[in-house]
Amino acid sequence: MPHVRWIAVGGAIALAAVAAPAGAQDGGRGVGYAAEGPAFDLPADMRVERQEMYVALDSIRLVYVFHASTRRTVHFRFVLPAMPVDASPDAIGLDGQGEVTGLAADRRPLNYLDLSVRVNGAPLALSGRGRALHRGRDVTRQLLDAAVPLLYHLDEEAPWRRLPVRTQAMLDADGLLVLDTADWSYQADFEWDQRFEPGDTRVEIRYVPVADYWSDINSAEFPEIAPGGPATRTYCIDDALRRAYFRHPAYDLFTIAHGWAAPAGRHGRAAHYRLVVDKGAAANMVAFCPAAARKTSATTFEWSAADVTPDRPFGALFFIAPDQ
Repeated sequence: MPHVRWIAVGGAIALAAVAAPAGAQDGGRGVGYAAEGPAFDLPADMRVERQEMYVALDSIRLVYVFHASTRRTVHFRFVLPAMPVDASPDAIGLDGQGEVTGLAADRRPLNYLDLSVRVNGAPLALSGRGRALHRGRDVTRQLLDAAVPLLYHLDEEAPWRRLPVRTQAMLDADGLLVLDTADWSYQADFEWDQRFEPGDTRVEIRYVPVADYWSDINSAEFPEIAPGGPATRTYCIDDALRRAYFRHPAYDLFTIAHGWAAPAGRHGRAAHYRLVVDKGAAANMVAFCPAAARKTSATTFEWSAADVTPDRPFGALFFIAPDQ
């Protein structure tokens, strides 16, 4: 099976290939490009009454119920993962519709994970910014000041060698072009100011995660899922799942991840927290922490807790059965 990831480009879900290890790691293999958020800091008279996370291979949904004693406004921020823009199976690009251009992708960011927010059921208009990153350095202004687009349409020829010779020399000298390939990544984040009236307010955030496909697995020897192995530790793999895998080692393996941005202060804790993971089909398997999650249907698993702050990255390892 080819490497695939589920992403949204220009609002339309698309399939694309994945080969390189992703940003978040599980001790060797990638666990997926992790979006992070929402980040917020609640005032002392507000609280998270309920927080829920619904996870599937092609969807992550975060639900918050906030309680406010008085009218308040809170700033929220959600950061998408940094993605390559050129010569990579993971690359993201423009969709050709003209809504976002490479020279305006800082002010009109590309929503490449199809992020959406609803407040009490009503859709929220998002604003944000995009940036170009090169080895941890923000090179957005350097590129735009030289009239270099941050993104381009991947179905068309890359524009780099059509740039002025002086601009090409600058990009080459700074390592931004390597063998005629853009060596920076693109990252978008979105922000909004949420007004809360006294009482409860429901905020729902949904996006399409980027999944990392695990290739080059030797079904006869798979040390990552052995007792004490890195995947066993990261995803709380137990003996039952391990035995099921080796009985029919023909699964395709994918990982997805989400990074929590822990709110500052004790008022960010959730009075009630619920995690639901859906493996998609009864023949599939899924591994994730905590190990105490219980099976609630043929495809779903659930874990609940009280008075918690999810502050560690979440990851899930999906075992997709043949023909699913």
